[in-house]
Amino acid sequence: MQLNKKALIILFSLLTLIFASQSMAVFAQEETFNLPVEKTLPTSSLYPFKRLWEKARLIITFTQKGKLNYKKLLLERRLSELVSLVNAGDTENIERASQRFAYQAGIYAEQAEIDGQASEEALETFEKYKRVFPRLRDHYPANGAHWLSIQQDLDTLNILSDKLR
Repeated sequence: MQLNKKALIILFSLLTLIFASQSMAVFAQEETFNLPVEKTLPTSSLYPFKRLWEKARLIITFTQKGKLNYKKLLLERRLSELVSLVNAGDTENIERASQRFAYQAGIYAEQAEIDGQASEEALETFEKYKRVFPRLRDHYPANGAHWLSIQQDLDTLNILSDKLR
């Protein structure tokens, strides 16, 4: 009976530690960046299905305003994924997540350029996101591969912002 109590205490302690570390990462992500937490990350086996659904949903969105809003949502998701990977210390997937973010930023900027009134909203979004990247970049040694990937995202936002002005 004593062994079972010890095992339960150890199990409870481990679960508490796991939950606390997860909730702190989520808190840090939401508090620092005001982003929703993505549950399906590039490390998940469900991620390809998520991306497929996103592409299908974009195809079945017919209005220009609907497409613009959805592309903005996808940009936010790509940033949230990148933040989650950096917070988790997942260096294996950061470069691809960074590339996905830059690609989505370009897609969103193109759509905003088509709808002239949306350019201001896109510029505001880019300015807000620009504040995120120095914090992400600082997780890595200067001029290292991951640092440069994140810096390139910041550079991309600067270039796209200049293009929209």
